[in-house]
Amino acid sequence: MTGARKSALLLLSLGKDEAAEILKHLDDKSLEAVILEMSKIKYISKKEKESILEEFHHTAIEQSQDMKAGEDVARELLEGSLGKDRAQGILNKLKGKGIDSDFAYLNDIDAPTLHSLLITEAPQTIAVTLSFLEPKKAADVLKLFAKELQAKIAYRLANTSKTHPDAIREIARVIKKKYDSRDSHEYSESGGSEALANILNHMEKGLEDTILQELEENNPELADQVRDKLYTFEDLLALDKKEMRLLITRLQDDSMIAIALRGTSEEMKDQFFSAMSQNKAYDIIEDMEMRGKVTLREINEARSHILSLARRLEEDGLIIFKKNKEEYI
Repeated sequence: MTGARKSALLLLSLGKDEAAEILKHLDDKSLEAVILEMSKIKYISKKEKESILEEFHHTAIEQSQDMKAGEDVARELLEGSLGKDRAQGILNKLKGKGIDSDFAYLNDIDAPTLHSLLITEAPQTIAVTLSFLEPKKAADVLKLFAKELQAKIAYRLANTSKTHPDAIREIARVIKKKYDSRDSHEYSESGGSEALANILNHMEKGLEDTILQELEENNPELADQVRDKLYTFEDLLALDKKEMRLLITRLQDDSMIAIALRGTSEEMKDQFFSAMSQNKAYDIIEDMEMRGKVTLREINEARSHILSLARRLEEDGLIIFKKNKEEYI
């Protein structure tokens, strides 16, 4: 397995934010090689994911052997000045700060799955586990429990700081064992054009365009697959009225708009109607009311056509799909 392949597997096994941050630091040649490999990976099995993470872990340990010597020296110094018991207490406290890594993988698991792993555990075990999750993920999991159990978990959450590090490590071991014992044929959602699109959505627009351009030169078909997943119909809500007017004018198909808007939110309908004349909006609304049942396939095809046109307009620099934390003047 090449280094680029291993790197691609590792990035797809990490969280999307972490992968995007790492990609920012690669040189152009490495970036191109890794992105190309990522786009080729359709899925990653649990076994592959665990294998690449374990290999990376061992590699990281091998490169930090000097730190182990430092810990031994620190132990000797502490025992010589404070005594063996106090020295051990301090070292245990310091080791407790590394427990976070034992729970880190849980942040990449969806809330319902985490809930199923914890539902049979005691409130204290659930509380300890939630305390090591990202706040939003912990909240999503907590609300899935019954109301009376939520209160018990919340109470114990406030007292997790009193839990001994060894007990916390045992909880981490038990939860990991339960997770690993699930169906070994279950595959993660990582891999392929969808995963790459999700990562690009967390990156700056300029770097996103660079990566897509490089992917286009190497594999145009894969580049199109990524673009198809990079934006959704809901992303049209980010366009301003001037951009929406341009999109509607270039589309020149009221019937397609009527189909695409079937089943959308009132916000999306207003996004279209507020960017056109009142008479045009009335005609489309009447078309929606008079038209018979429309298949989901027809709706998706209409939305896909409109979205494809929007992407072409963006490529021409006529509109901009705005992203969070970006400012435009």
